[in-house]
Amino acid sequence: MRVGLDFGTTNSSAAVYCDGQVHLVPLDSDQPVPTVLRSALFIGRDGRASLGRPAIDRYTEGNVGREIVYERIFLGVERMTFADIGTVEQALFADVDANAPGRLFLSLKMALPDRSFTGTDVFGTRWTIEELVALMLRGIHERIAADLGEPVTELVIGRPVHYADPQGDDIAISRMQTAAEVAGLPPVRFMPEPTAAALHYALGADKAAYVLVFDFGGGTLDVTVMHVTPQGEHRVLATDGVPVGGDLLDRRIVMGKLHPHFGAGATLGPRHLPLPAYLLDHLDGWQSIVELHKPQALKVIDEVIITGDRKPELLALRSLVRENYGLPLYEMVERSKRDLSTETEVKMSMDVGAIHFAEPLQRWDFERLIGPDVRAVRDCIERALHAAGVKAEQIDVVVRTGGSSRIPRFVRLLSEMFGAEKLEEVDVFTSVASGLGIAAASGIGA
Repeated sequence: MRVGLDFGTTNSSAAVYCDGQVHLVPLDSDQPVPTVLRSALFIGRDGRASLGRPAIDRYTEGNVGREIVYERIFLGVERMTFADIGTVEQALFADVDANAPGRLFLSLKMALPDRSFTGTDVFGTRWTIEELVALMLRGIHERIAADLGEPVTELVIGRPVHYADPQGDDIAISRMQTAAEVAGLPPVRFMPEPTAAALHYALGADKAAYVLVFDFGGGTLDVTVMHVTPQGEHRVLATDGVPVGGDLLDRRIVMGKLHPHFGAGATLGPRHLPLPAYLLDHLDGWQSIVELHKPQALKVIDEVIITGDRKPELLALRSLVRENYGLPLYEMVERSKRDLSTETEVKMSMDVGAIHFAEPLQRWDFERLIGPDVRAVRDCIERALHAAGVKAEQIDVVVRTGGSSRIPRFVRLLSEMFGAEKLEEVDVFTSVASGLGIAAASGIGA
């Protein structure tokens, strides 16, 4: 059986196409929407791995509210030989989080084009980025095969139009190919995700049309201009993409609205020195908050609490770091952002540990924070139209897919450029998988 797999930054889904019908594979059967798997991986201290929402639950249950305790462990002896003084031996030690129950990995897809990230240590075992992705792919493949009741003979996996720059794109595709091989998958090939979304749309098309696919997910925006026919024929005219997605918009909110609740603006000592900038810089993602767990950073935080003039906020910073509240913070922000798609104002709040705040966020203020991203998205669309040789008024349909495509500011942008009557939302979480399933069954793109 040939299968399409949308391995997404935030969510993953899979589909098969048979007898003119798309079947979405339940990848997380215990969840309210079983056909959508959260792209999360947790590796416990015992080596046991979990995927999806259970991975996040295991991390949350074992980590949130837990006080970090470091122990110094002996790694071994390093021997260095010098011509003038002979051999010198030096004992090597490392500070480790002694009671950490496991490691959680989110948005692994966004690490694929990052040349600087080759892997990480998990309880003394070195995992490459390819091995981490392979662990997820293997688990997904096993669930697909179990649901279908027959072997998977080919996988068509979605990919962004651009992960990053061209060199980063090459690195990401190479790593995905290696991960698929390590996972023991059947033969795989890759298809741009917006092309797949267009195939999903074309399945129900009743006339020939110029289609612009606006695929806006957690990690990237991908735009494709295509010509489709009711017979299922399609011709890609142009593609473009930018590394703007829901994760980046979450960071805009934290940096623009919540930094003051964690010590921004505090001054230290009689000379009123500013708070070290790197402490706030590390709040730009829950994973980077984890990096502040290191003993040296924790020592700095303790020192600024003693000398700083905004004690409640600095205590909140320490609680955020020491008690692992980074992920709950970002999950709260993501929920608030999502609620702003239907509400004009939301209240962001936390009341855990030493963290106590309630911060309103109006839709207009959120739109102010993401202004640079709106401009980047508009530029991306205009580049795609120019490359396709098609004017905005010639576009018949604008297909919106991906969770971030529901954000009102971007819906308004598309309405301004093409007209509200041309906008059509397809299933934001599974349309790409559906199109990939169609491509797999039909041999499109092979």
